[in-house]
Formats: sequence, structure tokens, C-alpha cells
Amino acid sequence: MLMVMWDEAMAKRLGDRIRAHRTERGLSQESLAYRAGITKNQVQLIEAGRSAARESTGPSNPKLGTLVGIAQVFEMSVAEFLAEAQV
Repeated sequence: MLMVMWDEAMAKRLGDRIRAHRTERGLSQESLAYRAGITKNQVQLIEAGRSAARESTGPSNPKLGTLVGIAQVFEMSVAEFLAEAQV
């Protein structure tokens, strides 16, 4: 079984794809957050590839529910979205 460890490069690619899709659709971080059912702060952190924990310097690691909400806004499945982000 192949196990891939989540790292900063993967978090950055994911954040970059979210930002690209958001701007292509003319959405602000706030409007994406509202439509995805998350907070603007979560969008900011994910796009920046940063963890939400103040004491953590690790990469963002969004929950599946967060990814589902974002992918739905972009009219994609989570699998399609992650494949596009190469994660």
C-alpha cells in the first residue's frame, strides 16, 4: 500500500488551485467561503497553504467536509479537484 505524506508543497498546490478557480469565477474569498459553508479565514489559510493552529508552522490540512464544500462551489468532485491540484 502506497502512503503519501501531506507536505507543504501539496498544501501550496491545493491553495494555488483554489485561488485560481476562485478568481476565474470572480469570487472573493468571502463569497467562496459563504457558498462552501466555511469561514473566510479558512479560505485565506488554505489558499496560503498554512495551518490554522497558531502554534503550528505546518502546512494547511483541510478536512474532507471543507474540500467537499469548496469542490461543490467549483462544480467538481473532490477527486477531480485533488487530481487537478496534483495531490
